[in-house]
Amino acid sequence: MKNILKYLLVLICLCTINCSTFGQSMIYQGNTINETIEGKKEGAWVIFASMRNLPDYKPEDKYEEGAYKSNRKVGLWKRYFASGNTQSEITYVNGRAKGTFSTYYDELGKVEETGTQRGKTLTGGFKRYHVNGQLAQEKNFNLKGQSEGEQKYILPNGVVELEFTTFAGIETGTATRRYPNGDIKEIIEYGEGGVINSRNQMERVNPPVELSENSDVKISEKISGTINDDGQEVEVVVIPDGKRKVYNDNKDIWMDGVFEDGRMKEGKLYIYDEDGIIEKVEIFKDFKYAADGIIEF
Repeated sequence: MKNILKYLLVLICLCTINCSTFGQSMIYQGNTINETIEGKKEGAWVIFASMRNLPDYKPEDKYEEGAYKSNRKVGLWKRYFASGNTQSEITYVNGRAKGTFSTYYDELGKVEETGTQRGKTLTGGFKRYHVNGQLAQEKNFNLKGQSEGEQKYILPNGVVELEFTTFAGIETGTATRRYPNGDIKEIIEYGEGGVINSRNQMERVNPPVELSENSDVKISEKISGTINDDGQEVEVVVIPDGKRKVYNDNKDIWMDGVFEDGRMKEGKLYIYDEDGIIEKVEIFKDFKYAADGIIEF
């Protein structure tokens, strides 16, 4: 009898250890996923919409997939739109984004951005594409995430609208701006420290080219939110004109810039992931998305 009791006690202990050591996993498409070992995520993981607050998705929709090692993301991680199309492909090393990445429009295989990053800092070459597949930006960054080398902004018809060179994030040399028909619109000469020494504006020579409305350009919207007014947090229906900081529901900075008629005319838009970590900084100029900003780590 005593031996039986000892045996049962050992079984109970083993079950307790097993349950506390290995979290609930599941079989998905013939593979074991979503394992938690000693409180840490391990191996292949699939994040379903039901595991996140994602109102545009069905609960069973796949939102993200990749691998964990000791609770940190490793290797290639893919994120999906509610349509099922791939939204992004990002390489992780020891829990941090490091290496090549690609983002996509919500159309099968249509690339939006490609580049390399260290943390959330862009390094090396970066390309962004218009919805029509035409290259929209071609930029270069140093290891600190500062723009360095040749930088280009390209219109949907393929004309290089603006090209210039930077060193350690500062404009240098000559910048050339063009009309949509390719005629030179302006030549700017930069001096030491990025100071403009001269600018020569030119009239268009050849017939104009009308561009169709560029639907893929992100436009700042009229918003409500929490602002800092003389040190006090104030909820407003429309953001007042002027330079303002706007905060999200988690009290994190959301927008920082100059507002006009309730919309951000110039400034930065901070985008966070589901864990509240800054994922991206977008720069707006003249109410339109212009480029990605730098996140320092």
